[in-house]
Amino acid sequence: MTHAHVITVSDRCSTGERQDRSGPLAAGLLGGWGLEVSGPEIVPDGTSSVREAVARACADGADLIFTTGGTGIGPRDETPEAVLPLIVKRLEGVEADIRDRGKDAPAASLSRAVVGVIEAENHRALVVTAPGSTGGVKDAVAAIGPIIAHAADQLAGGDHPHIEPAGHHHGHGHGHDHAHGRDAHAAATYATQHAAQREFGNAQVVKAGVKDSPIDMSELIAACQSDKAGAVATFIGQVRNHDAGRDVTSIDYEAHPDASQVISRVAHEIAEGSGALKIAVEHRSGHLEVGDIALGAVVSAAHRVEAFAALEALVEEVKLRLPVWKKQEFPGGGYEWSGSA
Repeated sequence: MTHAHVITVSDRCSTGERQDRSGPLAAGLLGGWGLEVSGPEIVPDGTSSVREAVARACADGADLIFTTGGTGIGPRDETPEAVLPLIVKRLEGVEADIRDRGKDAPAASLSRAVVGVIEAENHRALVVTAPGSTGGVKDAVAAIGPIIAHAADQLAGGDHPHIEPAGHHHGHGHGHDHAHGRDAHAAATYATQHAAQREFGNAQVVKAGVKDSPIDMSELIAACQSDKAGAVATFIGQVRNHDAGRDVTSIDYEAHPDASQVISRVAHEIAEGSGALKIAVEHRSGHLEVGDIALGAVVSAAHRVEAFAALEALVEEVKLRLPVWKKQEFPGGGYEWSGSA
C-alpha cells in the first residue's frame, strides 16, 4: 500500500499555542484515497527543521510526503526553501493545478507551494508543500489525489498502469500493489471499480448542531439520502466504559453557547470542494451513559472515495474544534474534566 506522511509546519502548533487543523485534515483526505497515512508530524517553521523532517520521512520509506504550512511570504515561511534543494524532478504542472484550484481565495496568489520528486537513502518519494490553510490543503489533495497511484508506480520503477479502463485513466490513490499481483479477472475488476472520475463539487449540509436529546442515526441517514448517492458513510462515536486504563460509568458534556455555530461552520468547510452530496453531523450535550451516542456523522456521495474522505475529515475537525467540555465519571464518585469532544 502506498504510504503518505503528513508534516505540519508551524511555530505556534509546535509549541502548543495553536491547535493543528490542517495536518489532521490532510491525513483524513489522503486516507480517503486509499493511502496508509502517518502523522501529522508537527515541526517548527524554518529551513533546517523542515528539510530534516522531509528527508527523514523519505528515508523511512514514505511514498508521498505532504507538508502543510510555511509557503507564504512571512519571515518564517521557508518550506519551499527547505524542500527545493532536495528535489531532483520538479512537477510544475501539479504546482499550477494547485494554484488554479485556489485562485478564488483572496491570498492564493501569495502561496509558493512546490511539488517534486526527492531521493534519500536510495528511496524516491513525491513531496507536496501545501499552504497551511484548510482550503489550501483541500486544493492540494484534490490536485494530487488522481495521480498518486500512477506517480507511486513510476517512482517504484513502473511505467504506465497495466490495466486501462476504456477512455481516460483516473487513479484513485489506492496503492498500486492492489492491482498488481492479481489474476487478469481480479485486475480488470479492480480497474473497473476505480475508473470513475473523482468529484470536487460542494456538498449540502443538511444537519449540523449540538443537541441535549439522543442522536438518532436513522434520521441523519435519511437526511443524507439522494438518488445520486452510491455511497452513504456513517460514523458513530459512543461512550465507552474505560479511558486511559480507568473504568468509566458515564459522561457529562457541557457545550459552549456557540457550539452549534462552530459545528455548522466546520461542516460547511468540509463540504466545500469535497465532492460529496450531503453531510449531517450532530454532537450531544448533557448526561450520557455507556453506549450512548456522543457524535453522529453521515456523508453521502456518488462514490465511496469522496464519502470516506469527507467523513474522516469531518470527524477529525469536529473533535479538534468543537467547544465542548467532557466530565468523565468513575466508579466510587470520582470524575475528571477535559476540554475534548
